[in-house]
Amino acid sequence: MFATGIIHHVNALEIIRHPWFMSAFIAGACAQLIKFVSDSKRAKRPCWGSLITTGGMPSGHSAVVSSLAFAVGFTDGFDAPYAMIAVGLGLIVLVDAVTLRYEAGEHAKLLNRIIRHLNTVNEEDRIEAERLQERLGHTVREMLAGVAFGGVIAFVVCGIWDFWK
Repeated sequence: MFATGIIHHVNALEIIRHPWFMSAFIAGACAQLIKFVSDSKRAKRPCWGSLITTGGMPSGHSAVVSSLAFAVGFTDGFDAPYAMIAVGLGLIVLVDAVTLRYEAGEHAKLLNRIIRHLNTVNEEDRIEAERLQERLGHTVREMLAGVAFGGVIAFVVCGIWDFWK
């Protein structure tokens, strides 16, 4: 009975229309769009993969979690329990982006170089391996840009929220 009552009262449209969700969604989508435009301009062709890949400027992960935390703070106060939860989980994502995922990308670069070198030196023992994705994590600068971007998006969304309810 308890579970049915919860499911009955959950309205997906209300979740999607909430400023917390919209802030996070818009920040993440815009961060990826910025990377797409930047990568496409640099390559002089559309780089569709940039819309879904990790790494780059600004950090989409950082934009999402920071905009969520800022939106909670702007609507419910920065001392609200929900804000503390959003900040705590956001910090885990931010630290992961600039440490573990960044280092994994550095390892991928090294492994790709080693395989390329070994394949040019010794043709008969050629290593058949797919090239590893190197752009996985973020520099501190990319992460901070994502945080600032997420804060601005949350400020704008929460500032105009009553207008588009």
